[in-house]
Amino acid sequence: MSDSSVYEQLAERIFMAGSSIIPELWKMIADEREAEVLLGLPGTAAELAEKTGRDEAEAQEMLEGLYRKGVVFKSVKPEGVKYRLASSLVQFHDASILWPEAPQAYYDLWQRYMDEEWPGYAQMVMGVLPRPFTRVIPVEQPVEVKNRILAFEDVRSLIDNANRVAVTNCTCRLIAHKCDKPVEVCLQIGKAADYTVDRGSGREVSKEEALEILRLSEEAGLVHVTMNRAGDSHFICNCCDDCCMSFTLLIKDAINLCDPSRFAAEVDTAACTACGLCEERCYFGALTLAEDGTAQILAEKCMGCGLCQVACPEEAISMTQVREEGFIPLA
Repeated sequence: MSDSSVYEQLAERIFMAGSSIIPELWKMIADEREAEVLLGLPGTAAELAEKTGRDEAEAQEMLEGLYRKGVVFKSVKPEGVKYRLASSLVQFHDASILWPEAPQAYYDLWQRYMDEEWPGYAQMVMGVLPRPFTRVIPVEQPVEVKNRILAFEDVRSLIDNANRVAVTNCTCRLIAHKCDKPVEVCLQIGKAADYTVDRGSGREVSKEEALEILRLSEEAGLVHVTMNRAGDSHFICNCCDDCCMSFTLLIKDAINLCDPSRFAAEVDTAACTACGLCEERCYFGALTLAEDGTAQILAEKCMGCGLCQVACPEEAISMTQVREEGFIPLA
């Protein structure tokens, strides 16, 4: 079997047949022997050894190395630890970019993929998925409006209710480096935190440190994003408009891979001094200055992130519920 066919098969396994770049990424992260083991997944080390004609200890060592690289995942089963291949392009992207020993050339090739092939693939995904995979969470709100915000859309509650929290680098900014926003700000929650710490792709943080990371992210102009399922949040990403694999497409090409929150910004025009900070801060073009100079919200563009609220020196902006609880999918 030739090198190219092995790596093309791996690309097919994550539904990327026809890509010219994804096989090259596989080739950079796995040699031919490792690629053959990957094609034998799922299985335990013993099962993979039998499939590939290797010693079990050798197969185990290879699988652990591939786990650290982020291309295989493991779970404990009655028959032993079972390994499986990354299930999709997004999982391959998010996990393998956090490979602790990744060379710069690997990052550069990923960014080439994001520039050349990702927009077309994302357009196809948008047409297939019933709803976007992720959603915006508003910045932490004042106590008086907490009764309108559910636990799974409140950043503090997500952290407070987690049994473990870890932080990793932002995969998008790690490869794109198109802005100077902070990089070590993506929070992993619960099982995702367990995975991060076990694999060595991030570090465990206290809940206090996690909340400080969220506060600093808000001040830096980053938008909180999590999974688009009620009660099932494994991460809180903190996203920018220059590097984010979702926001760049939403802003430039109207390719929507991220739902808004259930809230939208509202301006108290009596308190607004027309300083323009909110307009500068909004990634999505949802704020503009009206003829009288006061800030005006374009409801159809507002993602309900609250970054404008954080920036307003007059506290003239608040977040108002504009969508019902059922807007966020249960599963």
